[in-house]
Order: sequence, then structure tokens, then C-alpha cells
Amino acid sequence: MQVTSEKLENSLVQLDIAVEEDRMSSAMDRAVSKISKQVKIPGFRSGKAPRNIIEQHVGKGAIFQEAIEELIPSLYTEAVESESIDVIDQPEIELISTEPLEFRAIVPVKPEIDLNDYESIRVPKIEVSVSDDECENALLELRRRFAVLEPIDRAIEWDDIIRADVSVQIDGEPEPHVENDAEFAVREGTVVSLPGFIEELIGRERGGPQEFSIDLPEDFSVEDMAGKAAKYNITIHEVKNEILPDADDEFASSLEEEFDDMDALRTKILSDLETQKDTMAKEEYRNEVVDLLVAKATIEFPQVLIEREIDRLIDMESNHASHTEEGLNQWLSTTGQSLEDVREKLHSPAELSVRRSLVLGEFSAKESINVSEEQIDEEIDKLIASMGGEVDASSEQVQTMRSLIDTDEGRASMQNQLLTKHLLERLEEIASQDTEDTEAQQPKRGRRRAQKVSGDEAVEEIENT
Repeated sequence: MQVTSEKLENSLVQLDIAVEEDRMSSAMDRAVSKISKQVKIPGFRSGKAPRNIIEQHVGKGAIFQEAIEELIPSLYTEAVESESIDVIDQPEIELISTEPLEFRAIVPVKPEIDLNDYESIRVPKIEVSVSDDECENALLELRRRFAVLEPIDRAIEWDDIIRADVSVQIDGEPEPHVENDAEFAVREGTVVSLPGFIEELIGRERGGPQEFSIDLPEDFSVEDMAGKAAKYNITIHEVKNEILPDADDEFASSLEEEFDDMDALRTKILSDLETQKDTMAKEEYRNEVVDLLVAKATIEFPQVLIEREIDRLIDMESNHASHTEEGLNQWLSTTGQSLEDVREKLHSPAELSVRRSLVLGEFSAKESINVSEEQIDEEIDKLIASMGGEVDASSEQVQTMRSLIDTDEGRASMQNQLLTKHLLERLEEIASQDTEDTEAQQPKRGRRRAQKVSGDEAVEEIENT
């Protein structure tokens, strides 16, 4: 066997394999012997018919096909081993010649990643702050949780709560979207249903049906609806006035945590908002550092990795319906998509995911970052303790919790989480070095933005305290 290898783009290797005549001849003999035992030929016992009779009965083509189906896989394996190729998926086989036998294998191989000078990555951190307005908005949202809703007989005003039947028909769509007895707040700056809908309600009286139309903006986020008209038909059943509790010490002390006064409540709101902003800032910071690490790296990988990731994303989106052809087809029918459309939509996020995963894997190797079994055990103990597990490790309660968590799948998941945590911490450590001196040298990053935390999130923190 003669093997010629050539490196192609996208982590592919081309193997051209020429087979010696004696190996092909031996393979043909084995094919004849196998076929003779499988077919019944009048006048001959099973496996006893001579070769020329077998050829007349099944044809030389069938014998040749049987021979190469047995021979090519073994020859391919020998070629991969002789050329020391690190294969990661099945090859594409192409028959080049039959006499002599020559075939070509296009093989996806291990990706090549060069992180280049990743140690030079520098990203200045953002100092977060919470404004008085943000604190007051969070307090307002908290007061709204305890508001009294009073039915009132007048036209709709801002901050009212209404209950209505709503039907909206988008131009070009076969059926309207209908919600009966929907209850929602009429607040400035918010979007309910579609942009412009809330504004149309101001001044309208109870009753109906009432009809109006809204032209959606050309840059609307849902591309299929951009620039189209949305025709509404609504019946307003009830208008409610929102009566808020006073922002005073009595309100603060009435909460479950029973704050001493409004100052204590505002201090807690400020602390929760700062914590949320810090968390969001850290997440955005680490995402930006990873993006820079990926942008700086030189990555070459086979497209099959993207296809695998698309398969994984489809499995997640379909809630594992893709495990069977019937389940996948049913999911596609329910979502009104074709498989081709879904795969095309997922191609970009899948490619980004593959690039990030490969680069972080190489970074882990470069920095010798790994997770030990002892670290996983410690994390499991922390998780059990956070779930209310008793101190006594031999107790039945702790043993039950551990049996649910300490599984092969659970440990693998925990290992991935810990590894990601360690990788991001190390990346942050590298990127935050001397950022004051290097900030002026870094290119502008237009996507950096101030962190915003909604009042609802701060309210959730207070209510869960």
C-alpha cells in the first residue's frame, strides 16, 4: 500500500491510497468465499462453487464491491496509523481507480489553535455606581407590589391597570393573536403586545369593541413583522386606579424583614442594586475578555465541529425531540420551520460556541488549569450544605442528597462549571493587570455600556431576604 498525505484547509487531511495487486487479489478471494456461502447455486453445496461459477451467478461487480467494503476500512486504518493522523470524525471516501485500486480519504483532524500573545490582553474594569433615581425606581417597584387597585369609571390614564380582551392581526399573517381577560399596567416607556399599543390606550373609555391600527417600525426586532400594520380589536372590561402605600417608616416596618425605618430600607435597596450591578459588570467584563482571547487567537478546525454543535443546539431547543426522526419532524411542524432553516439560523451561534470552546480549551492547557476530584467533592459538600444538609455526613438526609448529586453526570457537570470558573478567573487576572497604564493603548470597544438594573430585580432581592 502506498500512501500520500496532503494537509488541506479547515483541519482536513487528504490521503491518497494505492493498493498493491496482491492485497486486492486476496480481498477478491475472500469476497468469493464469503459470497459462495451466502448464495445457493444449483448443483453445488454451500461454499463449494468454483470462482468462475460464482462470477457468472452474481457478477464480477458484486464480488468487487464485497472486496472493497472489507478492504478499504482496514487500509484506511493502516494509512491513518502510518501517517500518525489525529482523526476526530469519519472520513469522506472517494474511489479514484479500480485497476489498480486507488481511493482518496478526506479526514477531519484535531483543530490547531495558537493563542498568540494572549498574555498581552488588557481590559480596564468598569467602576459601577447606583444613582438616586435607580434607588427611587426600585423603591417605587416595591411599593407597587403592595398597591391597592381600585376600579374607577373614567378614561385610561398613565399607571392605570386595565383588564381587556385583545386581538391583534398582523398584515400577511393568517390568524390574529388573541388574549382574553388580559390584565396589564399602562406605564410610560414600556412595551405591552407591540410598540405603540400602550400609547393608543390613553384616553380610551371602558367598553368596546374598539379598533385601531399601528404601523410597526421598519427596524422592528422581528424581521417578518417590520414595517407592517398591526390591527387591534379590544374590549376594555375594567380600569383600575393604582393607590400606592406611602414611602414612610410604617411601610418599611411592614415588610417581612421589618426595617426600622425608610433609611434602612433605602440602604438595603442600594446594597442589592450595587451587588447586582457588580455581578453584571463582572459577567460582561469576562465575556469581553473571552471575546478578545478568541479574536487574538489563530484557529483552524473542521466544519464537522460546527455541525455537531448545531445538532446539540437543536436537541436543546427541541427539548430532546431530535432523538428520533418522528420527534424531530413533529417539533419542526410545531415551530413552523424546516430543518434547513433551523440549521442555517443556528450556524453562526454554533460557530461562535465552537471557537470559544476551542480557545478556552487551549488556554486551559497553556495555563495548566484543571479540576481535581477533591475540588469536585468540596463543591458537592457546599451544595449539600446550601440545600439544608445536616453537618453529620453519615445522616440519612445527607446521604440521600449525595446520591442525587454525586453521580457520573453530576460530577462531569460540576467539573465543567468549576473549570470554566477557574479559566475565567485566570483570564480576568491577566486582563486586569496594569490596565491604568495600558488603557490608552487599547482600541475603543463600542459595545461597552453602563450597567442597568431594573427595580424589579432589586425588589426580588428584598422580598427573598
